[in-house]
Amino acid sequence: MAANKNIGYNVFPTTDNRSSMAAAVAGRLLHARNESLNESMSDFEGSANNLELVKTIEGKDFINDSRSTNINAVWFALESMSKPTTWIMSIENRESISDSLVDIINEKVKHIILLGVYNPEIMEFFSNLDKQVDCCMNMEDAVRTAYYASAPGDAILFAPGTTSFGMYRTYRERGDKFKDAVAQL
Repeated sequence: MAANKNIGYNVFPTTDNRSSMAAAVAGRLLHARNESLNESMSDFEGSANNLELVKTIEGKDFINDSRSTNINAVWFALESMSKPTTWIMSIENRESISDSLVDIINEKVKHIILLGVYNPEIMEFFSNLDKQVDCCMNMEDAVRTAYYASAPGDAILFAPGTTSFGMYRTYRERGDKFKDAVAQL
């Protein structure tokens, strides 16, 4: 114990010290929790890549929902549309398309742009829904095609419905590419 007195602290904390340590730990936990909560809250509707209005050009709203990486998120994005919609998407698996998604597509979507590698099964499926369907290999072509296929008063929604599959590192990068393509119009 004598060695401890020489370096200025007590190895065995007193009740007061334990209370102070507990308060400090609790404060740090609350701070970490608040940071996590703030980060989570920034990901809700209206934040970047989540139903984000990028720009309106000649009455056509460009909406970035790059965070739509699954069918449920796409359904929510399409359900949120109040205008005739041209949908830019990348869904590659027909089996993942639910009946409720088909219903909302029939109700809200007038034109579909498949972004990525041509998939005849998906192309045929959406064509059978009596929707105009185009396939584009890159984001710039997809945005340009959507722009020319839409009319003033329409929405152009980028809601891919998949992860990036190696095309982009993150959904954020993919959303930035969408915004860059819109800026080029």
